[in-house]
Amino acid sequence: MGQFIGTLVGLIVGFVLSFAILTLGTVMPEALIPSSIVADFLSRPDLEVRLAIAGTVMYPSAFGSISLGGMLHMGASSATVLMFLAWGTGGLVAGLLARGPVQGIFAGVFSVILGALLIWLLVFFIQTPDFSAIFGTGSMLILQAAFEGTVYPLIGVGVGGLLGGAISRER
Repeated sequence: MGQFIGTLVGLIVGFVLSFAILTLGTVMPEALIPSSIVADFLSRPDLEVRLAIAGTVMYPSAFGSISLGGMLHMGASSATVLMFLAWGTGGLVAGLLARGPVQGIFAGVFSVILGALLIWLLVFFIQTPDFSAIFGTGSMLILQAAFEGTVYPLIGVGVGGLLGGAISRER
């Protein structure tokens, strides 16, 4: 039960932290989040587009191929410090709730994968409202970009999950 709750809470903490920092991005240092990403985020009035931009920050391309930001033509196209901060904190909380180092790592990893699936669906429905194209080529390219974007978050959430799980393990 703790690993499941840790997975959900870790995912929520990562995205809420990213969303909050992007909302307050004008007062954040340029090293944390570039001002062009913040300008993209703050110029969009729709919540789903803002969540998609937060998703481009949370899932950057690791292999040099097209990223979620490149597909949307907005948001982040590469890894930022904010991504490591958000996923590290999400992993830490997931590990604290999972109550064990191995369970904490797994809770963090599952939260990254669950988040990638949710971002895939969000970006898909922003680009195409036709649900029948869910297994089409365009949708699968978005899914590929989301899963390629999990490489760096898995590192951040793994370290956070390990630390959180080690802190809260049974003694």
